[in-house]
Amino acid sequence: MATIKLGTTGSANRLISYAEKKAVEREGVNCNHEYAKSQFATTRELHGKTGGIQAHHIIQSFKPGEITPDQANKVGVDLAKNLAKGHECVVYTHADKDHIHNHIVINSVNHENGKKLHLHGQQAIDKVRGLSDELCKERGLSVVKEPTSKVRYTLAEQGILKRGETSWKDELRQAIDYEKAHSKSYEDFKNNLTEKYGIEVKERGKHISYKHPDYKKFVRGKTLGLDYERGTIEHGFSRQIESSKEHGAELERARELADGNQRTQQAHAELHKGSYERGYREKGDGRKRTGKHEKDQSRDTRENGIDIAKAREHAENLRRQSSSSYGNWKNRNDKEQSRGINSNEPNRENAQGKLQRDGKEVTKQLERSKTRGWDLSR
Repeated sequence: MATIKLGTTGSANRLISYAEKKAVEREGVNCNHEYAKSQFATTRELHGKTGGIQAHHIIQSFKPGEITPDQANKVGVDLAKNLAKGHECVVYTHADKDHIHNHIVINSVNHENGKKLHLHGQQAIDKVRGLSDELCKERGLSVVKEPTSKVRYTLAEQGILKRGETSWKDELRQAIDYEKAHSKSYEDFKNNLTEKYGIEVKERGKHISYKHPDYKKFVRGKTLGLDYERGTIEHGFSRQIESSKEHGAELERARELADGNQRTQQAHAELHKGSYERGYREKGDGRKRTGKHEKDQSRDTRENGIDIAKAREHAENLRRQSSSSYGNWKNRNDKEQSRGINSNEPNRENAQGKLQRDGKEVTKQLERSKTRGWDLSR
C-alpha cells in the first residue's frame, strides 16, 4: 500500500536540496543523482524553458513495517520510469517518520524533445495512484481504499458517537493507545492488554486482531484504523528502541564531557591555588627572602673559593693606592714644573703607567663582582 501526493516547484534546486538532506537511499533516472541540479538546469536551458514550473514533486508513502528503504526506492524508480519517460528524475527515500516514503523529483522539461510535463488535477492523481498500486501489487504489498485513515468508524459507531456514547471498539482503541505509549516492547504491549484489560490478542501473518472481554468476536486492527495494525505498532516500538539507544548514547557523551570539564576545572583550581600560595609566600616573606638571598649568595661565594668581605677590602685598598699614587705624582709634577725641570718626564710616565694598571685591576674586580650578582661599590 502506498499513498500519493503531487506538487510542483519553481525552484528545482531548492526541492532537490531538501529531499537530498534526509535521504537514506537515492537513485537517478536518466541522470546521475549526484549531478541532478546541473543536469536539470542544462536541459531546461538547452530548450529555452527555464521559467515557470521547473520540477514536479511526488510523495509516495508506504505502510509502516511493510517495506525497507531499499525496496521503497526501487518502487519509486519504477514509478518514475513509467510516469515520466524521457524526463530526468531522482528518487530520494526518507525513513525519518513512522512510515517510509519517497520524494520523487521530476524535471519538467523532457531532455529528448524539450516538451514540458503536465501533471495537474485529479486526473493526474488518479493516474499516479494507479501506477503506484500496480507496482505495489507486483511486490505483494497491500493496497487499501482508505490508507490514510488512522481511525476508522463504521456507520454504527458514528451513530453511537452522535448520541454521546462510547462503543466497545472505542474502548479497545483507548486501551491500545495507552499501552502503545507506556509499554516497553511489542511483547510487553500484548501481555499488558491481556493482563490489565482482559483483551485477547491474536496474530495471523501480517495481521493482528483484538477481542473485547465483553464480546465474543475478534476485530482486526485494520478495522479499527491504521494506527491499530500490526505493522504500525511494531514499527513504532522499533523506532522507540532506536530512539532510546540514541538518547542513551547522547547521555553517555554528555557525562563524558562533564567528567572531562570537571577534571579540567580541578586541575585549574589546583594550579591557581599553588600560584596563589607561592605569590602569598613571596609577598609576605619579602624580608626573609632577602636575607635568604644574601645567605645563598654568601654560600655561593664560599663554594667558589671567594670571600666577599675580603674582595671588597681588596677593592678599597686598590682605590686608596691609586688615589695616593696619583696624589704623589701630582705633587712632584707641580714642584718640578715650578723649577722648570724637564727630567720629570720618565717619572710621570711611570706614575701614569702605575695608575692605569691599578685602574684596570679595580675595573676587573668590579666587573667580576657584578657578573656574580655582587655590588663591591657599596
